[in-house]
Amino acid sequence: MMPFIKIARYMIPSYWLMCMLGLLASGVLLYARRKRFRFASDDTLHILLLGTIGAMIGAKALYLIIIAPELLRRATEIDWSYRTIELLFSGGYVFYGGLIGGLLAAAAYCRRYRISLRAAADFYAPALPLFHVFGRIGCFLAGCCWGVEAPWGVVYKQSLAAPNGVPLFPVQLAEAVCNLAICMILLLRERRLSGRQPTGGALLLYAALYACVRFLLEFWRGDAVRGHFLFFSTSQWISVFFLFAIGIYFWKIARSRQL
Repeated sequence: MMPFIKIARYMIPSYWLMCMLGLLASGVLLYARRKRFRFASDDTLHILLLGTIGAMIGAKALYLIIIAPELLRRATEIDWSYRTIELLFSGGYVFYGGLIGGLLAAAAYCRRYRISLRAAADFYAPALPLFHVFGRIGCFLAGCCWGVEAPWGVVYKQSLAAPNGVPLFPVQLAEAVCNLAICMILLLRERRLSGRQPTGGALLLYAALYACVRFLLEFWRGDAVRGHFLFFSTSQWISVFFLFAIGIYFWKIARSRQL
């Protein structure tokens, strides 16, 4: 759609511009709520930045893991020049890898400085889908993570990734809308439970809602580089794992209260 956006004399990649806007919006949301959770401003910023670094590493790592079999299969055919390696590491990210990497980095910071993990989970949870809203809009503009062919879909004319001239279901925008809805649900839940002790439940609710959304929307994804096993994509299997783990967690809590 718009792989690059011109600002003054500069051509800025639309995906990274939207990611920066998403990071800014998430930061504003966090700072507007930090006093309610008694988070220091420096901790708020440090966890945000460290989580972002962890997310970038995790997203790239999972992408490389997914495409590793194909790279090994075609290792002798690939021209392993500097340009090839540069392209390999400059593009291609998987959100679930970023989510896991970001959470691990944030958790490490909290443990190092003795910050409540439950409070941090409730505090940062709404910022995750808010950032993702901008990220998916960036995907739509850049033409990555495109949807299946649909007669009423969006037609790209200058995409660097998606097939041009073919009507495609705008699955990126559908996911952006779903993420915005999840963000609003989390904020409404937070308002309803205002004054109660943090439980970390906001992060679990986010993970469960997004897992459902991602599992369903993957059926409308048209890009092939996502990894498949037994009719499901890598992200769908991760969604199933998240839902199973969360279900077991709440089952154990319910069982302990009955004993």
